[in-house]
Amino acid sequence: MSRLLVVLLALTIALPLTAREIDGATVTLVSPISVTPGATQTMLFTVQNASSDYEWIASVEIHFPGGVLHQETMGHEMLSAPRPNFDMNVWPTIPTATWTDNNGGYGEIYSTESCDVWVDWTAPSPIDPAVITWELWGDVYGAEPHYVTGSIQLVVTPVEQRTWSSIKAFYR
Repeated sequence: MSRLLVVLLALTIALPLTAREIDGATVTLVSPISVTPGATQTMLFTVQNASSDYEWIASVEIHFPGGVLHQETMGHEMLSAPRPNFDMNVWPTIPTATWTDNNGGYGEIYSTESCDVWVDWTAPSPIDPAVITWELWGDVYGAEPHYVTGSIQLVVTPVEQRTWSSIKAFYR
């Protein structure tokens, strides 16, 4: 009987200490459905915290395949609560957009919540590789993982190539 009590006591103490993680959290591209090389488009993403144990997401980082990001048209909005209070930055030379919790709290996107983040992106021409990668950091409390990554395959709108014959057709 005492051995069972020790095991139950150990489980009661160990589970809360090891259960916090952000495994399953994701970033998805909401719009546009396809991107056009050389065009400026508002890229809207949803960040979903799928933590089953209450870990908060403290930082979102999205890496674009070249092009230019525009800080002045970057934003975020919670879908299920009045937060977050993210500091937003773009790094045009990389190019990477970040939303980071720098107010000293646990994070900004609570377990089971989601947040929309957006930034205007002038896509390079050509777009190569046509992949956006992302990284999410949790509040680093409890067990791993506190960091997850993923990628989004872009659908690229073909740009019609103009030939001399197609241009002459406009002037007949």
